[in-house]
Amino acid sequence: MRAGCVECARLAREKESARNAGDLSKATDCAVLLRRHPDHSNKSAHAGRGRA
Repeated sequence: MRAGCVECARLAREKESARNAGDLSKATDCAVLLRRHPDHSNKSAHAGRGRA
């Protein structure tokens, strides 16, 4: 998660809000979306991305 990324921040807030509300399904969905969100470092993309 990149500190300056608006989407990362939104997903993190949504995940925390869902956990606080007891909606663990939504919290898990947000966690998955955060993991799938593009890597902000200069490293190459995750393996398996963009497969046909």
